[in-house]
Order: sequence, then C-alpha cells, then structure tokens
Amino acid sequence: MLTLISYIGLLVGGVIGASVVYLALVKVKLI
Repeated sequence: MLTLISYIGLLVGGVIGASVVYLALVKVKLI
C-alpha cells in the first residue's frame, strides 16, 4: 500500500514537473 502511494506521488510530481518545464519553454518561444 505504501509503495502504491509513493508511486502515485512520483507520477503526479513528474506530470507537474513536466507541465512546468513545458510552460517555461512555451513562454521562452513567445518572447
């Protein structure tokens, strides 16, 4: 159970991190 929770946490964190990087790249291209 604990492994599943930590796995979901890593997955969500990875998605959020990828979204932040993607948005940063988009802003750089718009400038």
